[in-house]
Amino acid sequence: MTSRSAPPAHPADSYDATARALHWTVAALLACQFATALLLPHIKMDTPLDTTINLHFNLGLAILVVMAIRLAHRWRHPVRVAGGAGPAWESALANATHRLFYAILLIGPFLGWAAASAHAVPVRLLGVVDLPALAPRKAPWALLAGDIHAWTMWSLLALLGVHAAAALYHHLARRGRDYVEGKLVFIDAAIE
Repeated sequence: MTSRSAPPAHPADSYDATARALHWTVAALLACQFATALLLPHIKMDTPLDTTINLHFNLGLAILVVMAIRLAHRWRHPVRVAGGAGPAWESALANATHRLFYAILLIGPFLGWAAASAHAVPVRLLGVVDLPALAPRKAPWALLAGDIHAWTMWSLLALLGVHAAAALYHHLARRGRDYVEGKLVFIDAAIE
């Protein structure tokens, strides 16, 4: 007899509706987040909290929450990122890329939050509730965390471009004989 909380013994071949909804929710949040990042003023010591900064912080918190839910869902409903239809290097690269996405999107918000704390810029949930500072004012490690946050997020944007290109390649060039078919079916609606 198995426990109801135990994940399936074998990963599924395609994502369920919840996984697809979480995927596209994160994608939409990231699009908004990168737009706010382009509009952000230079954050320095005691930068006044404005609407753009607050929106950027709250989108980061939303991404963190949705990614935590997505990770929990993924543990309970594992899916093969890449099946046996492609070369071994593709499977290894796909798995590494997905792990990197999870790491960046779960750690990145904390790096930004620590940097905001070090710059004495409050992180205010929905513009109302001040969240606790993650670092003291001018903490060197947290200032460095801000640099790492910026570098990592722009690297994420490049990685997202590669991810989208790979998905399109598998959908268009290898259609019908590829393991990506049926994974995130929204591609069909976007292209056709």
